[in-house]
Amino acid sequence: MARSLLTVPLLTTTAVAALAWFTLGPAAALAFIALALLEIAMAADSSVPMAGIAGRLHSPARRLFLSLGIVAGVLAMRLLLPPAAVAVGDASDPASAVSEAVFAPGTFAAHLQDVRPALAAFGASFIWLVFAEYLFNTDRASRRSWLGGLEARLAAVARPRVWSLVTAGTGVVLTSVLVGSASSWEPVSVVPAVLGGVAGTVGYLGSKAVAKWALRSPAGTTDTSSIGTGRDAWRIHAYASTVVFERGLVVFMLFEILDGVYSLSGSGPLGSDGIGALEQAAVAGAAIAVGAVFLARLTSHLDQAAGLQRLRYLKAGAAYVLGVLSVLLWTSLLVPIPGTVVGWFGSVVIGLALATSLPWRAWVRRARVGA
Repeated sequence: MARSLLTVPLLTTTAVAALAWFTLGPAAALAFIALALLEIAMAADSSVPMAGIAGRLHSPARRLFLSLGIVAGVLAMRLLLPPAAVAVGDASDPASAVSEAVFAPGTFAAHLQDVRPALAAFGASFIWLVFAEYLFNTDRASRRSWLGGLEARLAAVARPRVWSLVTAGTGVVLTSVLVGSASSWEPVSVVPAVLGGVAGTVGYLGSKAVAKWALRSPAGTTDTSSIGTGRDAWRIHAYASTVVFERGLVVFMLFEILDGVYSLSGSGPLGSDGIGALEQAAVAGAAIAVGAVFLARLTSHLDQAAGLQRLRYLKAGAAYVLGVLSVLLWTSLLVPIPGTVVGWFGSVVIGLALATSLPWRAWVRRARVGA
C-alpha cells in the first residue's frame, strides 16, 4: 500500500528532476530532489489532521477537498504566506514582497527576520489554541487517553474553551515577561511578543467564528447532515479553508519561522550558485506541489481506510505535535532552537503515536497460540 501511495509522487519527482537536470543543470536537480523528499516527509505528518476534517465532509465536497482543495490550499499557504507576512509587518505592497522573495532573497530574509518575533508569538498562541481543542476536549468527543490519567482529567474539565483561552493568555504573558526581563523591558522586544500573541488569539477566534458560521444549516441550526450537499456546498468549503489555513500556518511556523528557511528563495535548501532566482522559485514550487499531491493521496487513503479509527492514537499524536510546536515557538523568542529539534520532533511524536496504536498484544497472543 505504501508503494502505491508513493508511486505518483516519486514518478513525478523523478520526471521533474530529470527535466531540471537537462534544462537547469545537476545542482537544480539535486536541490529539487532534496526539497521534494522534505515536502513528502512533512506531508506524512499533516495527513492525519487532514483526514480528520475530510471525515466531516459530504460528497462531492469530500472528493473535491481530497484532490484539488488540499493541493491548491497547500500551494497557496506555502508560497504566499511568507511574503504576505513581510508585507503586513513592513506595511509594504504584497507584490513587492513576492518580487523581493524571488529576486532579492537576502533582503527578504532580513525583512522576514525583522518581523519574526511577532510572527512567532502569533503562531505560538494560535497553534496552542488549536492544540487546546484536543487537550481540553472542547467537542466532548469520546476517546481513550493516550498519556493516561492526567490527560483524561484535562479532557474532562468544565468550561474547556475558557481553559483554552486562559492557558494561551498565560503563555503570552509569561513569554512577554521573560522577553522583557532578558531585554530590560525594551519596547522593541516586548511589544512584538505581546501584540503577536494577542493577534494570534484574535485570529484563532476569527477562524473558529467562520467555521461555526459555515457549519450552520440555512435554517440557522447546527445540524450539519446536509452541509456539503446541494446549493449550500460552498459552506463546507469555507469550513475546510479554515483547516487548510491552520495546517498551512503550522508548516509556515515550523519551517520558515522556527527553522528560518524559506523554500521559495535562495535562503532555503535551493540556495546554490548557478541557479537563477526564477529557476529557484520554479524548482521550489514544483517540489511543494509534489508534497501537496502526496498529502492529498495519503489523506484520501486514511479517509477511505478509516485510519484514524483503526489507529486510535494517531489523532492524539498529531495534536501533541501542535502543542510542542507552540511551546518551541514561545521558547524561540528567548533562545535559539537547534535545527535537529525542529527537523525531527514531529516525526518522533507521530511515530510514537503510531507505535502505541498498533495491536502489539494481539500479535503476541497470536504468536504464542501459533507456537
